[in-house]
Amino acid sequence: MPLLVWLLAVGLLGGCAGLEPQASVDQRRAAEVNAELGISYLRQDDLAQAQRALDRALQFDPRLAMAHLGMASLRELQGMTDEAMRHYREALALEPDNPYVQTNLGDLLCRQEQFQEGQELLTEAIADPSYSARDVALLKAGLCDVRMGRMERAEERIREALRLNPRYADALYEMALLTYAEGRPFQTRAFLSRLTSLGVVTPQSLLLCYRAETQLGNPVEARSCAEQLRQRFPDSEAAAELLRLEQGRG
Repeated sequence: MPLLVWLLAVGLLGGCAGLEPQASVDQRRAAEVNAELGISYLRQDDLAQAQRALDRALQFDPRLAMAHLGMASLRELQGMTDEAMRHYREALALEPDNPYVQTNLGDLLCRQEQFQEGQELLTEAIADPSYSARDVALLKAGLCDVRMGRMERAEERIREALRLNPRYADALYEMALLTYAEGRPFQTRAFLSRLTSLGVVTPQSLLLCYRAETQLGNPVEARSCAEQLRQRFPDSEAAAELLRLEQGRG
């Protein structure tokens, strides 16, 4: 899934590059309005309307980085990875120092196992002191480290993301996953507790709770997590996995 941090980024309306004719002031403004509209539709998961608005934005001004970034996220949601990559690279060519572009493209590159370039872009984003979403870039860099098998470095970066934003739910869940994978279920429980205190309960977090409490030898707590999962998310893949785990335990 693409990052959505750029949805709040007014800083995407900057510099230009490329050979297309310079858009007029009116064309640029029309492109910005349509790009913002397309992003709004993306937030609502209305991909058809987002497509129309972002197409209009690029027709008005094909050198608007925000429009390319919006289109890239749309293409990711549509499963069109190559097209997403093309639009991310267009956005980067237009605004090479934009940390929102660097974060989004760096994350996709890492997920495509193009680790060196991906980490370079994420590191640039993290190094920007004015970047308001450094916590997101740190998390994505940490997840890239996980894919590379660099678990210690991954933990450092995700913990840094939580130092910047202690209420960052995605980072709390990823730390819970990482500590469980590293055989530290007590820490897994602590991170899941922090996640629950934010009011965030997902099928995945409940399944991880069941696994951690089972490993800790706490059958009452494990059953509680299992019952919540079955009751709240009965049709989820996590619930199906829970059934497989319980059957495997006899």
